Formats: sequence, structure tokens, C-alpha cells
Amino acid sequence: MKLHRSSTASYLLIAILVIAAILRLNHINQPLSDAFSWRQSDTAIMADNFYRGNWNIFYPGVSWNGPEPNYQGMEFQTVTYISALLYVIVGQHDWVGRSVAVAFSVWGIFALYQLVRRVWDEKRAIASAVVMTFLPGTIFIDRSFLPDPVMVSLVVTSFWLLSAYLQTERLHYLFLASVIAAWGFSTKLPGLIVGIPMLYTIFTILGYRRRLQPKKLVTLSIAALVTLALVIAYYLLWARHISLTYPPYHIAASGNWVWDAGLGQWLSHKYFLLDLTRIFQGWLWTSPVIALVLLGLLFPPPRNERDLEYMPDQPLVELLPKAPWLFHWWLLAGLIFYIIGDQELIHNPWNFHVINPAAAAIAGHALVALASLIARFVNSYAPIALIFVFLLSMFVPGQKGLSYMYYPYADAGYKMGLALRQKTQPSDLVVTIADAIGEPIAIYYSQRRGWIFPPAGIKEPWNQLPGNDSKSIQLFEKLRAEGATWFGFVNKHKKELRQNLPKFMEYIERICKLEQESSDFVIYRIIRPVEFVKPRKSLL
Repeated sequence: MKLHRSSTASYLLIAILVIAAILRLNHINQPLSDAFSWRQSDTAIMADNFYRGNWNIFYPGVSWNGPEPNYQGMEFQTVTYISALLYVIVGQHDWVGRSVAVAFSVWGIFALYQLVRRVWDEKRAIASAVVMTFLPGTIFIDRSFLPDPVMVSLVVTSFWLLSAYLQTERLHYLFLASVIAAWGFSTKLPGLIVGIPMLYTIFTILGYRRRLQPKKLVTLSIAALVTLALVIAYYLLWARHISLTYPPYHIAASGNWVWDAGLGQWLSHKYFLLDLTRIFQGWLWTSPVIALVLLGLLFPPPRNERDLEYMPDQPLVELLPKAPWLFHWWLLAGLIFYIIGDQELIHNPWNFHVINPAAAAIAGHALVALASLIARFVNSYAPIALIFVFLLSMFVPGQKGLSYMYYPYADAGYKMGLALRQKTQPSDLVVTIADAIGEPIAIYYSQRRGWIFPPAGIKEPWNQLPGNDSKSIQLFEKLRAEGATWFGFVNKHKKELRQNLPKFMEYIERICKLEQESSDFVIYRIIRPVEFVKPRKSLL
């Protein structure tokens, strides 16, 4: 069953998708040193471990916790596994993982267009695709080596297919929606929040058509249960098993939820509202988009009217019901997500990407409503001028905000990793302190295994240096005994190390030999304990 679409709309959609791809290919060759360097380098390490021999997708491994296989309880490795497969064909390059994200994101814009077209109308579908294309946060996140662009693309596709099933009752739509939803939710768990607007859509469309028969609800319930069973099996059974079985005994997104820190602590931080404002105004949406989303919330959504749909296999016309408040429910689900996980969202803002489709749809609705309002009083070119002015007002400050996101904050760690790759042998184990304490970017670019410092798996936080000299020496001596042969740190932390951990630095200079010092980093070769014992020369 196929909705009518003019050739003009088709050409316009193609142009939108081409522009979306061009914007997201900006800085595609940039090393993984931008504002999301930590998460991207961790993602890249898992792809690297697949590529170098561990092809079991259910065992995502990291290289920053010693020489042995170190598997993590992570999300389903869609983006990393596809990237590793592409490495075999084109070689290992930073643009590969970014390109996988871009490809999924462009498809996601197409899927959003199809979803909005089914639940609202053609004009708002085009407007939503335009806003999603130019939304600053989506441009940056969609070209990052992260699972989020893939997850958002998959859940939007699933939602589109679910809507198609509800409107046509064709079971193959429901089957595809269920499979793709399970894939998307497993690729990144926050995608589950779309379950709330999905429930609204189910009851709205079926209720509007007066088809809330038990048989239909049973079919949908079975599909939902199978989908959730697959996701639960992956996360609660498999990913949790991996995190409890293998060091560093880590499961994704742990420790940043309201039940971990306690509501009182979050309230004392005023629910991180200042940080939230900085993220949304600075680069994720920017003020023009925020204003348009708020305006879209004030305009009532398109009424639940029915559009004509052509059925090529039947000589009749069927009427399609709509889901006018779908994207409002989506934003409400995002608000619930923030209430229980604001610390996770603030610390890892790429997680906000799951609400961007809803924001784009509501902003697109506001654009259409404003254009229609203006068209009543002035000439026909005024609405076009309005859209152009809005896109300009969104694009210019958005690009300014993104310039701070593209900035190579982890450049010193990236360069140190390259230097370690040149100086070391493949079997050597390295210890690194990158621009952000605990960040694995230097280990990734060294193409070696080793440890971040302080090492993972200890009770103290990984993202700050140990609090005293004795603890630092104890941790480092343990790594030395386990075979660490190289130690590098970026100059950003040189002053901090010498002032706060002077005895530790004296210890480093005693047991290590300085091999390279630059304006960005320092690299030492660690002298193994056996090297201190010099055998006596024979007198014979």
C-alpha cells in the first residue's frame, strides 16, 4: 500500500538527503580527538579488537586493561562490527566508523520523513526532514563513531513500519518493525523510550478505526513481548554475564542513574539544569531551534483527518487514521528519561540524540503552521522566505557552536599514541595518561594493549589521578610487574603530577628511562625489575 507523493516532493527529499550527507561528511577524516574523543576511541578499540581476530560479535573487547582478553558488557556492536568488516576491504581508517554512522543517519532522516508523512502529512514530513538535516546536534553526533546514530535510525525505521502496519494491517510490516526495534534497542538501550509514543500510536490509530479487537491486541502484544525478550536476553542475561565474568568487570552506562547517586544529590545540583541549558543552547539545538520547538508545542498538531491512499491491488480508496500527538509523547518520554538519568545525559550528551527526531518533527510542524499563517496575509513567496531565514538562523549559530565540538581536545593523546606505535613492538604493553584521565585514545592509536592510568577495575574513580603518592606507586608497580614496558603522559598533566604526586614522579624517573619528550607528551621506557640485576662477568 503506497501513499501518493508528487514528483516535486520526491526530488526535494532526494536533495535534502544529499545535503544531509554533505553536512555530516564534514571533518570525516578527523582523528577521534574531538569533543566525544573518549567514547569514540573506546568504540574504535572494540572495532579494532574484532578486526584483529576476535570476530565473535557477542564478545566486545577492549585493549586498555592489560594483555589478556578484556570483554565488556556493552550494547550490541552494530557500528563496530560493520566497521571492522569494512576495515578488511578498505583498511583501518578513522573515516570508516564515521561513515557507517553517516550512512545510518541519512537513512534515519528518510525514515523520519516516512513516519511523519504517515502520522501527519506530506508538508510536515518534508519540513521535519529539513530540520533534522540542519539540526546542529544531529550533524555532529551523526558523524561520530558512536552507536547512537545507528540506534536512532533503527528505532525511527521501526516506528515508521509499526505505523504502516497499524494503518494497513499487513503483517510483514509488523514483523519488520519488531525485528528492527529489537536490533535498535539492543544497539543502544535508550532507544526504549520510544515505547511510550509507540503505545500512544497503537491505541490512537486502532481506536480511531474502532479496531481494538482482542485479536489485534494479542498480535501486537506478542510482537512486543518477543522484541522485549530479545533485548532483555541480550542486556540482562548476556551483557551482565560478560561484565561479571571478565575484567574490567564493567557494564555500559553504570553508575549515572538516580538510583545510584540518590535523588537528594541530584537536587543539590539543581538537576544539572545549567549544564542542560549550556548543551542545548550551545550546540545540540541552539536558541532558534529551542524557540521553534516551543512554538510547535503551542500550535495544535494536525487534526486527525484522513488522507487518501491508493491501493494498487484493489480498486478502492481507503482512509488512513493519524496519530497527531505522537511526537509530543516522544518528548514526554525524553523528559522521563532525563528525570531518571540526567547525570548520564549530561556527562554523555550524545544520549540526547534519541529525542532529536521528535524535536525536528515538532519544529517542522511549527514551520508549516507559521508558513500557512503568513500565506493568508501576504504573497506566496513570504513562506519560502520564512523557511530560508529560519534555516539560516539555525545553521549560522549552529556551526559556530559546532566549531567547539570539532576542536581536537585530545590531540596530544592522539599524537602520543602515534609516537608509541613507532617506538614499540606489537607485543609491548603501554601505560598512558591522555588529555582526560582514563581516556583510552593513546592506547587506541598506539595499536598496542596496555592500561590507562589509574588502571580500570580499582575502587577509586578511573577519571582522576590517585589521591596520594603511595597509592600511585603501588598501582604502577603492579602494572610493571604484569609486564608494562612503556609509560606516556600528555604535558597537560605534567604540572599536576609534579605538584600533587612528587614522590610518584621521582619513582617514575628512577625506574624509567626518558625516550621522547615533545611539546605535547612525554614517553618513558619502563625498566623491568630483572634489568636492575646485572649479572657479574665471568673471570674465566
